[in-house]
Amino acid sequence: MLIIDNQKFFQIISKFKIKSYSQTEGWLSFCDFEEKGNIIFLVDEILNPQIACYGHVKKALGFKMLLMEGPCIKSEDYKYALIKGFYDEITKLDFDMVEINSSIKYKPEYEIGIRRAGYLRPVGFFSIQLSNWINLQENLHYNSNWKRNIKKSEDYNLSFEVQSKPTKEKVKEVVDFYNSFTKEKGISHQLYFTSTYNMLQSNDFSLGIVYDSKSSMTSCIIFHYNDQHAGLLYAAKNNQAKDSGATFFMYNQLLELLKTRGLKTFDMEKLQPSTHSTDGVFLFKDGIKGEHIVYNGEWCWYKKSIYRLMMYFVKKYLMKKSER
Repeated sequence: MLIIDNQKFFQIISKFKIKSYSQTEGWLSFCDFEEKGNIIFLVDEILNPQIACYGHVKKALGFKMLLMEGPCIKSEDYKYALIKGFYDEITKLDFDMVEINSSIKYKPEYEIGIRRAGYLRPVGFFSIQLSNWINLQENLHYNSNWKRNIKKSEDYNLSFEVQSKPTKEKVKEVVDFYNSFTKEKGISHQLYFTSTYNMLQSNDFSLGIVYDSKSSMTSCIIFHYNDQHAGLLYAAKNNQAKDSGATFFMYNQLLELLKTRGLKTFDMEKLQPSTHSTDGVFLFKDGIKGEHIVYNGEWCWYKKSIYRLMMYFVKKYLMKKSER
């Protein structure tokens, strides 16, 4: 296990097959932690690297914690010994707690390896681990609701464009649009101009916008992508989008565009079927025929067993997180 600088890290993982958006330079810019010195970049070895990950170092209440997403893995055909060895070495670093939320596709070898390194599932889950991956190498298949709304959008003279490295003015417009949307929906999440702008200046993220007949923004999407895989990050719409089918139009246009660019899959991100309001979002995202997949998800290692239960109460009652 080696701690390296960010330039060497991104050079190494550029040749890896398995990478999540949370391990990109763009996401690092969005998180805005690097300048504060709270990021460490880890790799198993330099001469023949097989696995790497960067993590956020947190200090609170006298504890030192490492928060990780990923990892990045050189080959899709990895074995559990690789996972075990990597996470074994992390437990030898100077941390009281290691928390992982891996958004790469579940594989039994990953679970075997991380369990054999002494990690467990947390007491409670606070993230969504189910998604719908759309195969972009096949024809897109929509359910009747999607077909109806895509057809309806044809009557509204909508237009769609993708912008890579958009201007500051355009990013500000999108941030304001998104924050108005979340405020109206009662969602606490907000975007901030500087971090969003920095992220969208990278090669890892891009922006899609739907305009109505008066050239006004009616829906937008920020998505991540690499040479084979892309996925939803944030999306928003206004009230007019429901009448015009703009959101359905947006996804249809984006997926067709990504198909022409040779991408293989698109991740609709975070399906949460339920008996309450989130079920509507699930039905929307599940309206495109794809493969239901599960991420590797949440894992944790604690120097003392009492920390395991303590962290559950911190997340649920102090941080006010919702169990998923």
